[in-house]
Amino acid sequence: MKFGKNKAQDAFREAVKTELDALYRTACRMLYDRTEAEDAVQESLDKAWRNLHRFKPDGQMRPWLFAILNNTCLDNLRARARRINVPFDPETAQDLGLLSERDLPEQAVANQQLGRQIEEQIAALPPDHRAAVQLVIVEQLSYAEAAEALDLPIGTLRSRLSRARASLCVGLSEHLEDGEEKDPDSERPAKLRLVR
Repeated sequence: MKFGKNKAQDAFREAVKTELDALYRTACRMLYDRTEAEDAVQESLDKAWRNLHRFKPDGQMRPWLFAILNNTCLDNLRARARRINVPFDPETAQDLGLLSERDLPEQAVANQQLGRQIEEQIAALPPDHRAAVQLVIVEQLSYAEAAEALDLPIGTLRSRLSRARASLCVGLSEHLEDGEEKDPDSERPAKLRLVR
């Protein structure tokens, strides 16, 4: 059965409506630059529209769009590496909504600091690990959808996620050990541990 042109276009339009915010968040997390993220999403959607005839009729539109976005972001990162080294912008964490307006001022400051530490650790991950974290943990794609989007076997995706999680636990525990206060119920400071 061939996917009709109008049916493919309708599926594309519907997917864009439901996934646009997720695509933008993913691009922000991969590129850490809002303008580049907007450009990457637009470029990805343009590529998808032009190549709609290549979309497999039995496939799902969501992983297909994320796959195109992932490749576009990786191309942008490679181009950026050839141009200049762009430093991490810690304000991105606040812009991505890691801070809730309901938080009390003291808790908001603590959440913002933790959010920055998490963002810094995610930014330090290799791009392929960062993409896996973004799609599975943040955007909550299934392993199958994320593996399809990243064009990976599920085992490779799981391996990258495992390494990324371990790296994040180690990096965050180092941050927490630097400035943490002693736990009043213990003589040792509380530590972030990697659960095996």
